[in-house]
Amino acid sequence: FRRVLFRSIQTSGDRRINVTASLPSASWVEENAEIPTSDPSWTQVRLDSHKLVAATRVSEELLADNAFNLESVLIDQFGRSLAQGEEEAFIRGDGDNKPYGILHPTYGAQIGVTSESETAISIGEIIDLVYALKRQYRKDAVFLMNDATLAHIRRMRDGIGNYLWQPALAAGEPDRLLGYPIFTSQFVPTMSAGQPVLCFGNFSYVNIADRGTRSFATLTELYSMNGQVGFKATERVDSRLILPEAVQVLKMAGTAAQG
Repeated sequence: FRRVLFRSIQTSGDRRINVTASLPSASWVEENAEIPTSDPSWTQVRLDSHKLVAATRVSEELLADNAFNLESVLIDQFGRSLAQGEEEAFIRGDGDNKPYGILHPTYGAQIGVTSESETAISIGEIIDLVYALKRQYRKDAVFLMNDATLAHIRRMRDGIGNYLWQPALAAGEPDRLLGYPIFTSQFVPTMSAGQPVLCFGNFSYVNIADRGTRSFATLTELYSMNGQVGFKATERVDSRLILPEAVQVLKMAGTAAQG
């Protein structure tokens, strides 16, 4: 998921990324006239590191009796678990010992469109979302939603009966909506009151900061009195949408339920 949509960087400590908050202005001038200057304003986005861990215990007997490389299986499973933990945090992380996700109300994407209904979205609202995103970000933009929202959209037809959803032209490529690629994640909320349910933007502005690489450890002593061996996978990572205007969100009408 992160390889397809986001931009990864390696860090050795806290990293501050300079982001322009305003562009320099352009002026028309006469030949040989003094050229006015203006200074863009800058802000900084901090990328820290948060620890993500997956661990399990296996009996000594199982390790001794297994007919295949159990450690390789565990490494593969840990990789899947860490990837899922990353995906959830990168999308809806609250910043509490984890990254701020792209749907965070303060540090995430901008709300571009609010639907009229609490339970459904319209073709017009999807089109409005596309054009809520500035032109410079639309070239490489994609949609992100969950499967239930996609199922809802796949039923939509335009005024002459054509489906908005378009199947991929080749194996391995994403399907498309209004000509833009579609990606899904179970961690984008389902359509209900007050929820951000449809994202559209250039997700390369989500920076993933990896502090080192994933590590895998075998804990032979910690659980030895129980006749078990522990295995642990660890990584340190952070993420941040460094330019909120690069991703626009369609939010459902109403107020989200608390709790």
